[in-house]
Amino acid sequence: MATEIVASRSVPGRTSAALREIAELHARCGIFTQNSTARKMLGRIGWDEQEDLSRARFLDPCVGEGAFIVPAVETLIASLRRTATPLSRETLAGRILGMEIHRPVFRKAREAVGAALVRMGVDEPLASWTRDDWVRNDDFLLRDFQGATFTHVVANPPYLRWGKLPQGLSGTYRACLPGAWTSSDLSVAFIAKMIDLTADGGRLAILSSDRWMHAAHAERFREGSLRKVRIDHVEKVDPREVFDTPVSTYPVIAVLTRADAGDAAPLPAMQVADKSLRAIVEGWMSRFPSIVKAGCEIRVGPALGREAAFVARALDVEEALLSPYLRAREIVGDRLAWEGNRVISVHAPSGGLIDLRRYPRAARHLGRFRQRLEERACVTGDKCAGQWYRTIDRVDPTLWARNKILLPEIFRVPRIALDQGGYVPAHSIYAIFSASWPLPVLRDLLACGVLGVVMDCIAPRIGGGCKRCYKRFLSRLPLPRWDALPEETRQGLVASSAARNRDGFTERIVGVYEVEIDLLWQHATRDWCSSWDR
Repeated sequence: MATEIVASRSVPGRTSAALREIAELHARCGIFTQNSTARKMLGRIGWDEQEDLSRARFLDPCVGEGAFIVPAVETLIASLRRTATPLSRETLAGRILGMEIHRPVFRKAREAVGAALVRMGVDEPLASWTRDDWVRNDDFLLRDFQGATFTHVVANPPYLRWGKLPQGLSGTYRACLPGAWTSSDLSVAFIAKMIDLTADGGRLAILSSDRWMHAAHAERFREGSLRKVRIDHVEKVDPREVFDTPVSTYPVIAVLTRADAGDAAPLPAMQVADKSLRAIVEGWMSRFPSIVKAGCEIRVGPALGREAAFVARALDVEEALLSPYLRAREIVGDRLAWEGNRVISVHAPSGGLIDLRRYPRAARHLGRFRQRLEERACVTGDKCAGQWYRTIDRVDPTLWARNKILLPEIFRVPRIALDQGGYVPAHSIYAIFSASWPLPVLRDLLACGVLGVVMDCIAPRIGGGCKRCYKRFLSRLPLPRWDALPEETRQGLVASSAARNRDGFTERIVGVYEVEIDLLWQHATRDWCSSWDR
């Protein structure tokens, strides 16, 4: 019997407005997979003609023009023939399901599947029936599968931040899907539902950006969905070799098995060429607590949503609402080169939004951006009525006024500076606060090579030789508790840092971490190396 897939919610795509939004979505993220990559991924999950697939069930939730489903069809027919399984409606029904929301692309995939069936020797009436059973013009995220599961699942899910989704689709998805699925990007929702639809012991292969594995905005997804799977393999791939269109993302192929992982499934360690470096970092992690457990707090700068409305050098806005604002490029070595920008805080100390009637200059300024601000996903919906001028995250001047260490999220060589000026950092900057470690000493510890060594081992690499220092990686940095260090060591570190005696400081860190001094020098910041006396 064919698998019944019944809609329990209204599916967009029947009105002209919805069709336009679907076409817009496809234009933004319709990136297809190269054939060689598709076949490689099918092999990784065991969809192979040498296997007995007579009871297997295959799912591709976003078929595109058929990169995965066409070779999947060929493989299934070859496997059934090898096991002498007769080809009929009974044996073929529900074995494969491919879904595509964009109708013009769906038609291409359906014709490609029909042609593949005929090419594999299936008679045309059965091929036509099977094609229609296997390929559906439907919205994967909104369909109710009524308990159906699949043994093999593969996809190149669409990647688009929720804020860039067409407004109608975004609202429908947010209303119908779990919040953990809609707090990151569209691919996370696809991956989460793919996991839920995979049978126990079933396997998934995913070609996507790596952000679902690392980014802070996908934390709720990882905590919920990754408990259900074992991550078997993660491979970073060159986008030019896996996609048929140039993209700016940094993709991985991930292979997962549906199995209860208890706590959220640990991600495989990043591959580093120098295994001895990994051994060193693992040794540090076994000896020392994480930087968070050692008494430090890590925060990312607030996301504003339409920065141009809230940040400028000259703002005709009430002074009480303004704070100095720092971008990543203004972290220059170990110092801050502030360009004079300031940011508007639209939240009162109590946490609620300010009343713009009490701030007429701010009202006039923000009013010039009102149309664009109202288009943002963060202010759509009934709960956000009248909040068109809010920022995504609250800008809390009291929080950011504290002394802190700042470092950009993306770097080739780390740039780490001490902030004693109360700057509000941009969303691309991390801040480290500590009530236990003296901040100048902690800044120097990170700069002398410790941060560079650890991030070289665990942080994901992106284009141009850069590393992306997500909070989840920064939080793993091994750091001894300040009060656990011998008094002599603490005094020596404080004195060396204050005197900018970097030779003496690094020698003391060598003693704490039990590492060769040259390794630290190779991973130190440029400002640290510039004064290094070799």
